Amino acid sequence: MREAGSKRAAQQYADYLAGKYVLSANEIDQLGYRLAKQLGHPVIYSVDVDGDFPWKRVENYAKANGRTAELDSVNAGWGALTTELGAYLRAHTVLETLQFMNADPRVRRDVGLYFALDRLGEPWEYAGPDLLASWYQRNIRIYHKVAALIDSPEERILVIYGAGHLGWLRQDAASDTMVTPRTLSELLTH
Repeated sequence: MREAGSKRAAQQYADYLAGKYVLSANEIDQLGYRLAKQLGHPVIYSVDVDGDFPWKRVENYAKANGRTAELDSVNAGWGALTTELGAYLRAHTVLETLQFMNADPRVRRDVGLYFALDRLGEPWEYAGPDLLASWYQRNIRIYHKVAALIDSPEERILVIYGAGHLGWLRQDAASDTMVTPRTLSELLTH
């Protein structure tokens, strides 16, 4: 079943191959379309899905319960990750930066920031846990679309996603006995 994805992305990629689409600065274009073309893929499959991310509810909970410092700490953690990544990129190649972003300690830190939101809630007002559940739901739906692309046990699928999704999608793939996930580092050493 090869229907997963956005018609817009598929059309943009087809136009790019035909020389009728100028790549934007977006990572989908710069990394996804370029890499697919370099690998000789005639089509790409977008697997993104919309999802609820009830951030305002978490903010409202934190404010109403005198816990804005905890939320500010999570925001500062994401800000620190972004600053660190920018500094790393300025001193390294794109490939080195991708390896850095895909390294287990970095992925654990990213997922850990999401889990810090779990503490912002209480029985009958699960603001943080509900945000985590919504984020997990979006990612398991993304994974469902990835898995739907698998036609045979020998199928190889390259999934390119933003860092905020990486730990979640890795967990999904690692839990699926029908797939054998590989990391960027493993692909580079083969």
